[in-house]
Parts: sequence; structure tokens; C-alpha cells
Amino acid sequence: MQGDPDNYISLLSAAQIETLRHVFEHKNSKEIARIMDVSPHTVDERVRRSIKKLNVSNRVEAARLLASNGVFDHVTPYQSLRYQLAELGEPPPAADAEEGRSSLRRVFDIGLPFPTASQPTNRHGLMERIVWPILIALATILAFSALYSILVGLGRVLT
Repeated sequence: MQGDPDNYISLLSAAQIETLRHVFEHKNSKEIARIMDVSPHTVDERVRRSIKKLNVSNRVEAARLLASNGVFDHVTPYQSLRYQLAELGEPPPAADAEEGRSSLRRVFDIGLPFPTASQPTNRHGLMERIVWPILIALATILAFSALYSILVGLGRVLT
């Protein structure tokens, strides 16, 4: 399909264009679904309908077609405010009067080991990937120790 980029925009919905923009950025359906806050099935359905409307053979070809015609440059992204904030990156560091307290906060701010609304993708470095399993193992040991102590105490009371 050749022609004016406005024709491509009129064929596709804003959600389809945004989905293809993410395809062009080499993201898979699960990543796109997390970013756009929809299911992977919805992403795949948007891509299928886009492929049909653009008369191309696959998702990469559809994304390249839009990118080569500058469609991604002329379209305001279809996204929620939460998605915009996530893409802006980390907030600027707060100017704390107590520098020691601020650095201590950064040491213990390792983020959760699973996706959340504010952190939809895994951005953990090597240190966080080492620290989380250790913390989980320690918490497990403490939990079983507490359970064992309770059971021993109950055994003494009942005998």
C-alpha cells in the first residue's frame, strides 16, 4: 500500500497505531499488553485487524509500513496518564536536607520482584536480582522458625 500517511491513519484506530508503534520498537504482545493495560489477546486482535486493513502479510511489515510513511511521527500516542508517567522514567531526586537519610533510602529501595502498575517491566539490576532471593529465603526461614516455636510451645502446654 503506497500513498499519503493520512490514509493509513484513517484506516486504523489510535489503539491499532499505538500497538504497531510498539511492534516497531521490537516489543512482543505481552510487553505491549502490560504497557497499554490490556490483555495480550487484545493486542493480537488489534494487530490482526491492522494487518488486514493494511493488506500486509505480518505485524513487522505493518509496523514498517507505518514507520516508513511517518505515521508514528504525526500521531499522539493513545495512552493513559499512568502509561505516560511510567515512560517518563524515574522522578528527579528530592532535595533532602539530610543526605545520609536519602542515600540510605536509595539502598533499601530495590522495588518489588513482580510487575506493578508503576513498574510494569523488570528493571532490576544484578544486585536486586541477588538480594530478592536472599530476602525471600530469610523470610521463609523466619516464618518456619516461628511456626516451629509455636508448635513446640503448644506441645509443652498440652502435655
